[in-house]
Amino acid sequence: MPSSAEGQNFEVVAVTLFGNMVVARYPTLEQAEWRAGQLTDEAERSPRGYLQYLVRPAEEASGRP
Repeated sequence: MPSSAEGQNFEVVAVTLFGNMVVARYPTLEQAEWRAGQLTDEAERSPRGYLQYLVRPAEEASGRP
């Protein structure tokens, strides 16, 4: 489990059959996990093609102009 280091953010990612998409970013792991749980529960009640919501450390946007 990644630790919550200063300046590190976490992403909630929607995983589908066709790839994945970042749906939210949070400053702490706990916030991101809580939101991913909410989205997963909602997706189970009303499926729209998303299979699962996962949390991962946010990737830095370095090297972009």
